[in-house]
Amino acid sequence: MNLPWGFGSFDRVAFGLINGVWTHPSLDAIMPIVTDPHRAPWLAFGVAPAALCWWLFKGRKHALKVLVVAALAIGATDLLCYRVLKPLANRPRPEYAGIGAIKRVPAGGRLGFPSNHAANAAAGAAVLSVAYPAAGIVFWCLASLVAYSRVYVGMHYPLDVLAGLVIGAIIGWPWAALMLGGTGGGALKKKKKH
Repeated sequence: MNLPWGFGSFDRVAFGLINGVWTHPSLDAIMPIVTDPHRAPWLAFGVAPAALCWWLFKGRKHALKVLVVAALAIGATDLLCYRVLKPLANRPRPEYAGIGAIKRVPAGGRLGFPSNHAANAAAGAAVLSVAYPAAGIVFWCLASLVAYSRVYVGMHYPLDVLAGLVIGAIIGWPWAALMLGGTGGGALKKKKKH
């Protein structure tokens, strides 16, 4: 993939700063967990399932509907990015570009544009933001943290994750608006009162 003049050098410089300069030993331990939560068994098999069960218990039908819509949006986003966009763009990950990327997690595949992690996180954030608008900023901060972690651990360039965030939002928001009734939780509550 050839980037327009100037973007390629910006991408490499920004990657070098995030991956090699703006680092800290504590972030070296935290960011691999942010990028792949299954690396922390206490989170993947303890906190996350407990939080999911609590959310489904408290939210009942609405929470289950949001979970299904989020799963569908994330699945569609993942499929589009992995099967269609990555082969079309054919842009290798930083480790294959010979720029001295510091790998903090094992590599995924050879291709990096767009970032599936960032796209999936954005699709999930978009659905959850429609369903729970008051917490939207929290969901988008978490999606952005996942995107940043992908650059920090050496798996993607910044433009890979920015494209992933945009693609995830473009797929997630309309999907959620259509399936959750436009404004999410508020729309469902108004329907129940009539």
